[in-house]
Amino acid sequence: MKIGLIQSRGFGDIIIALPLAKYLVDQGHHVAWPIHEEMFSSFSAAAPYVDFIPIKSHGVESMYEVPLECLKSRGCERIIPLYNHLEHRPDIAQKKFVERFRFDEYKYATAGVPFREKWRLYIVRNREREERLFRRVVSRDDFIVCHLQSGNGKASIDVQAIAGNREIVEIIAMTDNIFDWLAVIERASLRIMIDSCFANLTEQLQISGQKIFIRRSEALFTPVLLSDWMFAGY
Repeated sequence: MKIGLIQSRGFGDIIIALPLAKYLVDQGHHVAWPIHEEMFSSFSAAAPYVDFIPIKSHGVESMYEVPLECLKSRGCERIIPLYNHLEHRPDIAQKKFVERFRFDEYKYATAGVPFREKWRLYIVRNREREERLFRRVVSRDDFIVCHLQSGNGKASIDVQAIAGNREIVEIIAMTDNIFDWLAVIERASLRIMIDSCFANLTEQLQISGQKIFIRRSEALFTPVLLSDWMFAGY
């Protein structure tokens, strides 16, 4: 069957949903997924098992209406909107799931995929790019990595007090591919992360070691975490 997914933006949301796409592919389905063009190169390289389709990211129509028409034109037999809330289209959410599940659980419930698959994230890594960025940003053996910036501002946490004498590496806009940061995240002695795509990567790839999660949303919009995180407020 040709299945279409609708979740056109949000690096973190797409990472959360990638394993459900892989599950459907492994079941023998073809999965088509329109995403905003600025994310296309990152995800098409990291998840070649999905047929990602780049779309323009202008206007609210690019969140649902444009992907819907795109998937219809490609002959998708089943189309699954993964949003549990969309301001201009409240009709697309399945209320029976919205009222019971967090937003990441909702995606799996509405797709009919076991939620445990979320922790079976499979990505194709570009080790050369990862090493290049690692050498660029890390200069000492003992370092911590932090990601503190969100669309709502920067988390107020005293990273220096936590780091002690360790080098602090902050994830900022230094590359056009979010997956380039994976070697840095893996080798750090501590990860301090706001609720974001990088926290999702760390969680879903089950990267071991010390971690601090900075929560910035109410429980319904905070992902389920099973790893050994410590928690801080925004």
